[in-house]
Amino acid sequence: MAISAMADMLSVTKPQMMELRNACLRHAKPSLDKSNAGPTISQSSFHKSMKEVNVDPVVFDVFDHLYTMWDTKGEGEISMLLFLAGISPLASTVDVMTKLLFAFELFDVHRTGRMKIEDALSILGGINATASYFGDAVITPQAIEIVIEDVFQGQNEIVYIENLEHISNHPAVVQFSLAAGTMRYGGASKIGR
Repeated sequence: MAISAMADMLSVTKPQMMELRNACLRHAKPSLDKSNAGPTISQSSFHKSMKEVNVDPVVFDVFDHLYTMWDTKGEGEISMLLFLAGISPLASTVDVMTKLLFAFELFDVHRTGRMKIEDALSILGGINATASYFGDAVITPQAIEIVIEDVFQGQNEIVYIENLEHISNHPAVVQFSLAAGTMRYGGASKIGR
């Protein structure tokens, strides 16, 4: 998968991503949109956060392009936590379960260990969209919805660590992780739902 190759090239570590998240939290502002997951961050504040944690210039450039992709409405602000969770696979070259755990941990600022259904949909959609940016074949938004329905089984919230194996072994996620997705698209049409 191209996203895995990019992760190897960028050499961003999980501690660096956590540091970046914390810096972004200092510069983010609360979202006024109730459907948006958490605080938003402007591109200039994101740049400031990356400079604070001394992000490598190549990583800075890639993350800046990804920010632009995520700003689908051109409003100059994006959902900060969803964005960071969506690009989190760039900080990990190991197995799918580890990548998913890290995405959920980045999003779970308060360390509750719990994930709401709408947040899980958005996080998996964000990872899917980020992979598409690098040219990987991805799964459809409907396939992501099926994964979440199968995992949440009618619950609004789950303990994500208890469900990581179920998520990562779901046929649609396996298909995605093998770069055997059924679609390719440019941009992030379903980011942040």
